[in-house]
Amino acid sequence: MRPTFILLCITAACSACSPVIPDKSIELTANQSVSYASALGLAAVAAAAYYVVDPLAPNWEVVETQVADNRWRLALRRKNFTTGGDGEAIMLLHRHAERLAETQGYRSYQILQWQEGVQSDMPFAHRWARGEVELREYLPPLPEDDLVAGEPS
Repeated sequence: MRPTFILLCITAACSACSPVIPDKSIELTANQSVSYASALGLAAVAAAAYYVVDPLAPNWEVVETQVADNRWRLALRRKNFTTGGDGEAIMLLHRHAERLAETQGYRSYQILQWQEGVQSDMPFAHRWARGEVELREYLPPLPEDDLVAGEPS
């Protein structure tokens, strides 16, 4: 509420001032031109659309929670504005499970549970998915003596 009040005060104070945007135009061709105010309005709408859609952000947000030493729960939430990619949640789960197995020192994994659906939030619905993964076949780290190759023991 405070930023809105400040913005209203600034707007009221500037209403008596000269216009902020000059009354000029950009000449596109000999017969067509665009005013600075129209160009600024178009830029503001484009910036707002870019901010809402955010095309460079990942399509899925993934939260990993360790349940036990070798069990992980993965919660996936898809962003509101995307184009396509409806079947990619299970591939993303496999990718994260493979990475977890590799970084935690396991040879393989098994998906124990898998659910997906659509959350009907206002004003936009979004897809979600949840899975639980068990990492299998632990590979203990090699002793440091075995890691140094070529040195006499």
